[in-house]
Amino acid sequence: MWYHNSSGIGAMVMNVMQSQNTARSNDISLVGNVWAIPTYEKGVSSEFCAAKMLKDKGYKILGRRVRTAHGEIDILAQKDGDLIAVEVKQRRTLDYARACVTSRQRKRISNALMFIASERDELFESYRIDVVCFDSVGRFEHIENAFPVEEFMYS
Repeated sequence: MWYHNSSGIGAMVMNVMQSQNTARSNDISLVGNVWAIPTYEKGVSSEFCAAKMLKDKGYKILGRRVRTAHGEIDILAQKDGDLIAVEVKQRRTLDYARACVTSRQRKRISNALMFIASERDELFESYRIDVVCFDSVGRFEHIENAFPVEEFMYS
C-alpha cells in the first residue's frame, strides 16, 4: 500500500530535501524547475523520514546506519519483541524502489541483522527485514517482513 499525504511523511521528505538545497547550494543544480539533489542527501533525507514514520507507528528506533562486519543496516528498530532491520530505498517510482533491493543486499542485510542479534544481550521473539520505499514526489510504502531472514543467513 502506498500513501501520499501533502501534510505527512511525503511532504516531510520534500521539505527536508528542499532545506538541504538551501543549506548546500553549491552541491545542487537547477534543472528546469526541479532541484537535482545529490544522491547521498536524498538517502539521508529518506532515512530520516522513514525513521519518523516508524516512530509514529510505534517502533523503537535502536540505531541508524548501523555498521557491522557483514554490512550496514539503514535503520535498526524494535517492535513487539521483534528485532527489525529496515532498508530504505528512494527512487523515481515506488516500483523501481522496490525492485532495487537485490539478492546481494538481502544477503548482506540478513547477515548483518543476525550478527547484531548475536552480539546483543537481550532475546527477541523473532527477526525480520522491512523495506521502506519513497518515490520522487514523496509517496512511500512500508513493506513489513519483505523477505525472510533465514533465506540468506551466513551463506
